[in-house]
Amino acid sequence: MELKLGVMPSNAGADPATIARFVRLLEELGCESVWAVEHVVVPDEYSSSYPYDPSGRMSLGPHDDIPDPLHWLTFAAAHTTTLRLGTAMLILPEHNPVDLAKRLATVDVLSGGRLLAGIGVGWLREEYDALGVPFAERGARADEYLEAMRELWTGAPARYEGRFVSFGPVHSRPRPVRGTVPIVVGGHSRAAVRRAARYGTGWYPLGVHGDAFAELRAALRDECRAAGRDPDDVEITMRAPSKRGELETLRALGVARVVIRADPNDPAGVRDKVRRYQQEVLGV
Repeated sequence: MELKLGVMPSNAGADPATIARFVRLLEELGCESVWAVEHVVVPDEYSSSYPYDPSGRMSLGPHDDIPDPLHWLTFAAAHTTTLRLGTAMLILPEHNPVDLAKRLATVDVLSGGRLLAGIGVGWLREEYDALGVPFAERGARADEYLEAMRELWTGAPARYEGRFVSFGPVHSRPRPVRGTVPIVVGGHSRAAVRRAARYGTGWYPLGVHGDAFAELRAALRDECRAAGRDPDDVEITMRAPSKRGELETLRALGVARVVIRADPNDPAGVRDKVRRYQQEVLGV
């Protein structure tokens, strides 16, 4: 099976011409998907530790434009025809799930079914505080929100009664193109693995590699079987390794998609980086 290649902009930005040029170029180069990040706000200072860099600090800062990912992807959809549109990651507990279900379904319909809804629980307590959302129990809240959104996409009418959200009977339209929006669960904790097995069509374990990934991959298979699912039904996305040998190891572990970073402000650099990765690592 040929590995899919996704691209995450190193800084998505909010310039319309740059975004349009970037996503059209990715499609021209044969990339499968583009992935937009989310932070509603970036605190001036934060004590929370970013889990994907040894420094504990994320690369994005207070002066970077971080557009709403669903608006960004809707714009990208209007300038492409085949490129899949992923979020990496929507911080699910920060959203109202009834409203988010409508927004996700709308983007999916307007793009012809190209949306991949990557979700996570986040790490930045100060962002939760700014939004007035409790940081505690965010995992339990995320699980319930996933159940509630799935009910909104499939119920006729939809009904849900939980600790954090309840509604019904209600109707939410439009419906996603394939009956539900694909959910890609982000994270490298055992809780994220369980969430992917229960609710995900995909799993994106950011910040993990080597033996740690192999152990989590085995745990995902166990969790899927416990949930009565075929483990191969959960598509795995990973940050792209730099060497073909590392890529073959990931392929053997069932990875279906790898994602590289590229700068939308440097189209020549994007073209060169994608082409070199395709030729030197993917071998296509």
